[in-house]
Amino acid sequence: MQTERTWSESFQWHVRQAPFQLLHMRELAENTVGAQDMEAVRVTGGSEKTRLPYRVDPADDADELYAILIIFGREVAEKIGGASPRALRERMWRGRDEPQGLPVCTPSEAFTLAGEVVRWLEACTHQIAHDPTLHDAPDHLIDLIRDMRRRYPRAEPQFRAYRPRPCPTCGERTIYPTYEISAQEPTMRCDSCRDSWPWKDYPEL
Repeated sequence: MQTERTWSESFQWHVRQAPFQLLHMRELAENTVGAQDMEAVRVTGGSEKTRLPYRVDPADDADELYAILIIFGREVAEKIGGASPRALRERMWRGRDEPQGLPVCTPSEAFTLAGEVVRWLEACTHQIAHDPTLHDAPDHLIDLIRDMRRRYPRAEPQFRAYRPRPCPTCGERTIYPTYEISAQEPTMRCDSCRDSWPWKDYPEL
């Protein structure tokens, strides 16, 4: 039987994976090479087959993961009261009765939206662990994150000589220099949110 500490650590570790997993899945969905390799499919209402602009499976699964994250967050907010992230109230694809997935956004924006919810959930971990009225909702979220990680595994990050300054986009200290053939000058890239800047601009960030 898990103690509160071990359960809380497991819960926090898993929810921290959600923003990175959503980023990865949305990048897979919008991968142009993957889209070009798809067979033509018939779009609803159309008379001819056409190619979709993204890969459907990771896009749909990203919507499912985000929707469950939002639904769970709303349930927690209802139980404990107080302020909650804006993403729980506004930033989603709405269905008739409940959230259906991500709003129209880029992969990095999906990362940011999920990150807002996850940071708040982490702060509420003690209340979540002691609220029996949530039933198996926390474990259902954990199981879904595990399932998505198995279905869409992310490559293990290589060792990077990260710079000490935090990323101005996501706040993580995972910025490193990269030398890309296509770039005219060295760039600084964040391993967490994938944002990048010209090397010369980095000291001012």
